[in-house]
Amino acid sequence: MDRLFLILIVVIPYVFCENINIKTYYETDLDTSNFFHEHKNLTYLCDKLGEFYEEKNDQFTLPKCIRFKSTQILYCHGEMINFRNYTNKPKLERIEHLVICYHNTSTFDLTLLKYFKKVRNLHIGYSSFNRFLGKFPRLEQLTFINITRSELNLIKADVFSDLPAIEKIDLRYNQLHIIEKLSFDSAREQVKLKLFGNLWNCSQAKIIKWIAGNDPKVDVEDKKSLNCSDTKFRARPLYTVMSYKIALAKVCKEDLKDIRNCSCHISFLRYDEEEHDFKPVISVNCSHKGFFNFPARLPDYTNSLYFDRNNITSLDALCFKNSTYNDVHDIYLDYNQIKDVSVLDNCQWFENFRVLNLKGNLLERIPVFAFDNSFEKSHHATKLYLSENNWICSCRYMPRLLKLCQKYDIIIDKRKLQCHNDRNDPEIDGRLIMELTKSDVCKTHNLILNSYEIMSIIFSVLIVIILVNLLFDYYRYKKSGKLPWIVLHTPLF
Repeated sequence: MDRLFLILIVVIPYVFCENINIKTYYETDLDTSNFFHEHKNLTYLCDKLGEFYEEKNDQFTLPKCIRFKSTQILYCHGEMINFRNYTNKPKLERIEHLVICYHNTSTFDLTLLKYFKKVRNLHIGYSSFNRFLGKFPRLEQLTFINITRSELNLIKADVFSDLPAIEKIDLRYNQLHIIEKLSFDSAREQVKLKLFGNLWNCSQAKIIKWIAGNDPKVDVEDKKSLNCSDTKFRARPLYTVMSYKIALAKVCKEDLKDIRNCSCHISFLRYDEEEHDFKPVISVNCSHKGFFNFPARLPDYTNSLYFDRNNITSLDALCFKNSTYNDVHDIYLDYNQIKDVSVLDNCQWFENFRVLNLKGNLLERIPVFAFDNSFEKSHHATKLYLSENNWICSCRYMPRLLKLCQKYDIIIDKRKLQCHNDRNDPEIDGRLIMELTKSDVCKTHNLILNSYEIMSIIFSVLIVIILVNLLFDYYRYKKSGKLPWIVLHTPLF
């Protein structure tokens, strides 16, 4: 009872006006002389002041805010109140340290801070608000802002723009996915910023790439400690992802003129166990850009090339020695003008490819043996597209193509392959290759010999005639002793 009496003696009575109360304490009730030197982390501030608040609240009902007169600390517990009707505004103007904890509403109205004209340190934490209403009013002496451990997920670029003395802003452990480039009107050369512990969406590079840059007005102190949280780059360092994206944009738009009109993207980052570092996996999209030839160079670490709907006629560039395409494992060439792929036979790229799309070209045949050999050896090939080409379904070729399709599921669209050529039998033209049998294409009356086969037959017949004539002459010579006519009329005899 004596202790309670002493506490009540030093407690200044409530200041009350229209349901707004602020209870004032002297420094003796809680040692706050070095409070912000000892408790820079908001966790300790909320814990320390919260314990004090709960202890005093057990003794008598406290208002939402309590003030420590000697050090001019104002601690608000719970939802921030509107001081518009508070009559003793000079008290608010003398506050130097404002601590707000457990502000559990969806928004935080920043205009409520306009009464704290001399505030130097602002701490807001352990709250559930997710966005600000308005922006910070002009507070000439505010140098440090700590807004941590809240549900804050959106900050506009100009929210801090009217703070001329701001030096440091701590936004760690919130729910920020993106943050626009912040604008400041500070007298200092650089404003220091901390952003660790947020849920960064690194797929939104255009918005957040400034974090990894070297902005003369903003120094993100922990930028190399930030991690991505989106599906594409989960657990990858934000600084590394953004650095690769900035470098890739320069390479694609400035350094490599061949692909200036193409778009380049980082698909994901893989961990290189040899170099103990993350490396990008890059996709280059040059679809529908009117290319007649493959680009001479691609960005380093390119893994996928989308080159559909162009005017490519040859695959020679893929098979050059030390080609830039040796490490490009996925190539999409659908709807080009490719007629011949025989260059893929004994091609190093074809032995290591993963995806090849030749759909919608002008192919009539493919080197079946080369494809079969590559599929047998390859541990990487997963997808090959061949539909919508001009397939010849002859007796000599179709059974081999059919066998290849039946043997490998790598040919994704094999059930869509059609006989589609002017040289096909009208009865089978347009039919699906997987539905044909050898007897459908190898009919007797459809047997057509090419020029090589005809010449082979003629030479075979001539050889047989010569052999028969030789045997006849030998038999006549043995029986009658007469030499063959050609021997008698040859000058050498």
